[in-house]
Amino acid sequence: MSASASAFAGTPLPRVSRGSPPGVRPPRRARSSPRVSACGLCGRRELITGVLSGAVAPTTPSGGDDALRAKAREAYGDTFARTMEGGMADYETSIRAVKDSLFARLDARGVRDVVEIGVGTGPNMRYYGGMRVTGVEPNAASHAYAAANAAKHGLERFDVIEGVAENLPMPDASADAVVGTLVNCSVASVARAAAEAKRVLRPGGVYLFLDHVAAPSGTPLLALQKTLEPLNRIAYEGCRLTRDPVADIEAAGFGGGVRAERFLAGSGAIETSWLMQPDAGEAARRIAAPGGVMEGIEPHFLLAPHVAGVATK
Repeated sequence: MSASASAFAGTPLPRVSRGSPPGVRPPRRARSSPRVSACGLCGRRELITGVLSGAVAPTTPSGGDDALRAKAREAYGDTFARTMEGGMADYETSIRAVKDSLFARLDARGVRDVVEIGVGTGPNMRYYGGMRVTGVEPNAASHAYAAANAAKHGLERFDVIEGVAENLPMPDASADAVVGTLVNCSVASVARAAAEAKRVLRPGGVYLFLDHVAAPSGTPLLALQKTLEPLNRIAYEGCRLTRDPVADIEAAGFGGGVRAERFLAGSGAIETSWLMQPDAGEAARRIAAPGGVMEGIEPHFLLAPHVAGVATK
């Protein structure tokens, strides 16, 4: 599945399944089995910590030890924030060319006021020079990282508030752009989040989205996504590996339409791997073979299928 002809106006999104952007050295990968970590985000220790704290935090009986429940939730939030800040560098490198193209639309439109939903630790701060940015993020442990990244990239006006995409704490028609990257996988309702993005946009404003999505039907990668999704949702803020947000965004009724493009993020090993081939047959049964078909697949292979798009109010 390679990048199709661009659905966007202007410069098409670059193909990103063939290495890193020009001038950026790709991270070295060890020749070993991939780290099958939830959402492809971190190593085994962080995954185990995330699963344990994520399982305890929401399920401790409300009539039980509230202090224990609060402590577990705090540990979960801290672990998730730390993992996202330190464990996504290789992903950000591989996706950089796509983000450069997508975010260029903000400068082209003279955008001043931006709302970023699920701002997390602030990996997109490099794109907001000269803009007023409000980040909305439910995990309070991420706020300090986001503020630090905003300062690092010289933002003069950055505020981060606790909230969710389905109920944005700002008035109607108050933003020139709404941005969400790797957010729709974990929101409770993509439809509601899209409706909220539309609500807070001024006429002619844009909603930029970038999400990992389900692999094509019939591929071993989709089977792996389905198998790992329950664990992934526990460990990583409800992240669904098999979600695809485009239909719900289109149904929100953006008057200027929705333009989206699908592509693979990662190295050429992802595109040519048996994981992306329907009816892989015997290869699929050799998944655990030492030095076998999984060799060389990068940590974020579960996130390879992507969609990026622009919805205009």
